[in-house]
Amino acid sequence: MTISPPPALVEELTALGPSGRRRAATSAAAMFAADVSTAAPVIDPVPVVLDAESWSELSAGLLQRVRLLDALYKDLYGPRTVLAGDIAPVGALLSDPAYLRPAVGMPARGAHHLFAVTTTVSRTADGAWVVHEDTTDVPRGAGIALELRRVLSRSAPTLYRSTPVRRLHPYFDMLRTSLHHRTRADGRPGRTVVLADDSAEPLTAFDHSWLANLLGAPMISVGDLRTGSGTLTLRLSGLASDPGDSVDAVLRLIPSQLLDPLDLGPTPLGGVTGLVEAARCGDVELLNPLGAGLLENAQLREALPDLCRQMLHEDLLLRPAGGAEPAGWLCTDPAGGDELVERPARLTLLVMATEDGYEVLPGGIARTADEHPETLKDVWVTVAESAAVPDEEPVPPRAADLPDPSRAVVSSFPAMTRSVGSDLFWFGRYLERVDSTARLLRTILDTSNDLGSERGRSARTARTVLLRTVTEVTTTYPGFHDMDLQDPESVGTEILSLLTDLSRPGSLAQSYAALAHTTRTLRELISDDVWPIITRMRTRVVTLASTDHHPLEQGLTELIDGCLTLSGAVADAMPRDLGWDLTEIGRKIERTMSLIALLRATLGHRRTGAAEVRIGGAVAQITESSAAYRRTFLAGMQSELLVELLLSDATLPRSIAFQLDRLGQALDRLPELTPSPELRAPLSELRSRIASWEPQALLRPLEGATALPGPGAGVPTPLLQEADAAMESLRELATALENRYFRPSEATSRWGVDDV
Repeated sequence: MTISPPPALVEELTALGPSGRRRAATSAAAMFAADVSTAAPVIDPVPVVLDAESWSELSAGLLQRVRLLDALYKDLYGPRTVLAGDIAPVGALLSDPAYLRPAVGMPARGAHHLFAVTTTVSRTADGAWVVHEDTTDVPRGAGIALELRRVLSRSAPTLYRSTPVRRLHPYFDMLRTSLHHRTRADGRPGRTVVLADDSAEPLTAFDHSWLANLLGAPMISVGDLRTGSGTLTLRLSGLASDPGDSVDAVLRLIPSQLLDPLDLGPTPLGGVTGLVEAARCGDVELLNPLGAGLLENAQLREALPDLCRQMLHEDLLLRPAGGAEPAGWLCTDPAGGDELVERPARLTLLVMATEDGYEVLPGGIARTADEHPETLKDVWVTVAESAAVPDEEPVPPRAADLPDPSRAVVSSFPAMTRSVGSDLFWFGRYLERVDSTARLLRTILDTSNDLGSERGRSARTARTVLLRTVTEVTTTYPGFHDMDLQDPESVGTEILSLLTDLSRPGSLAQSYAALAHTTRTLRELISDDVWPIITRMRTRVVTLASTDHHPLEQGLTELIDGCLTLSGAVADAMPRDLGWDLTEIGRKIERTMSLIALLRATLGHRRTGAAEVRIGGAVAQITESSAAYRRTFLAGMQSELLVELLLSDATLPRSIAFQLDRLGQALDRLPELTPSPELRAPLSELRSRIASWEPQALLRPLEGATALPGPGAGVPTPLLQEADAAMESLRELATALENRYFRPSEATSRWGVDDV
């Protein structure tokens, strides 16, 4: 049986033509890959369309199935009457590791135990719907379904305008309010968090973060929670002496067995010691409840028809999948042909609990199921014709029909957990590190190309100093300090390693990978426009290793453009709250450290005037201060003047004075229950030290010092020691921030024993 799509959709598909459909598929796959930060999937712009009648039949079966699964969970973790009969597969259930005995007797706050269930179905050739699997422990698919709808509606908008289709977002708006009312406690709004694995693969992490975003709940990791006296609280950034915000519900996106090392055994994630006890006491609700994975048992699935008659006194509407011939759905030809073909597909659909029962998301994900590579398709549920035609004379609603504002609007609670705060801080640092490393390498490459063609001694000295500066600023020793800099092959190999070696700390590739990882954990806090930028930057980093693609200088310029775009997107979209301050602090600390390290490496030794002119020019380019230098000083390049500009010009965005001013402002805005001298002292010491620097004295050769032999050598100056002391103050400040705002007050071992 083939399901015929609406005529208007067929007309639009015909109007697009084969090339238009392929173009839409390619565009959608590229947008999907950019947003999810994963390899581009195969996407078909031709949707799976369910009319109102088919959807009514399917959704009725899904709702009945979830009611049955909920009743089974209530019995298996309660009186266990089904185990006394001869219908349920008793042996398979009792031996299933997903049957968690500590969860027996755990209370539920609402009328239902299960909060969300994902079911995979298909249609047979005779028109019947059958079930392939249920996912009850960690349901999935909400975020991917929305992303698929978003990218396809942008790549093939005419298709979505051709047919009235039920929207997805209103479903989550209703669900979010329902969840808040379900978790309401002691007359205050319910406090829900989404517990996820921050090391999950990109597609899963994206799906989880989208769900958290849609429900308006913060996404956290196990290290952000702590238990005590049967209650569950969040570890908040910086407030070490604060008891933390209590949590009423945990929407867990981590398998049940990995949650609590004390009651459920060791877990690679560490778990939350005492979480099972808190749930057993009823102080926190786990959604889905612990042990829900037992309902995924394959033998139990086969027994569901008989169990449905026993428990619900109804015939099961959706039968287990057998060997029946599947129905075909209209698809693009996987072999590349111009005509549309029929392919079998399986639909992944999501059912979630509401105040009144359960509701099915009116859409989902379809995956082709044949010998060809899997293709993703959007699932459409069309609007019934009577609902699609508006009334000629709309009747204004009565006051009694309007929603109660006290129930329609429920305030959520702000939460900046330690892990989120840490990720924001390091996001700022790694963003700055990628930018400064790319600027440094681009300028060094440009300058080295110019100096390499000169024969004079000053040119060789400047080139040597600049190459070794790369090693010192990025701390990738031994680097250029331990090679023949006149050997082009050795220099090229080292530069390529600095650009592309992911395993080398300090390399551009490693810094970018760390930046990308922090952005993955911050999806609900950062604008959606960030992900295409991150993807383009990743593509550029990868292609830097390809010598036949683009010149390195061009690739680095595009990477710097990406950093600027990313900075602008974050600055334009991020709320000016604690998260912004932590990001800003991370950026200013990293930029100050980079500037001081740059000045130390390039100007910490005095060399000939001709060499210093070349070195100073490169420093001005790296710090974007060439124009400011020319406007400020009517003189050629002089090291003392350049240092004065970079130290004291508070209007120059890349000067040390500017960084310290912004750093101090951000630190002043941080929440503190008590004064924190460990934060203020390093910054005060750093400001006092730098204020005492006088360029002439700072760059004056040390008394009695002489230049060491060898290329690039010079006479040491006080800048070397002063820069080291300033860097140490910055490290102390960064460590104090981590200790106060990010580090948990205690660690939990895999066995649940507190290592204080």
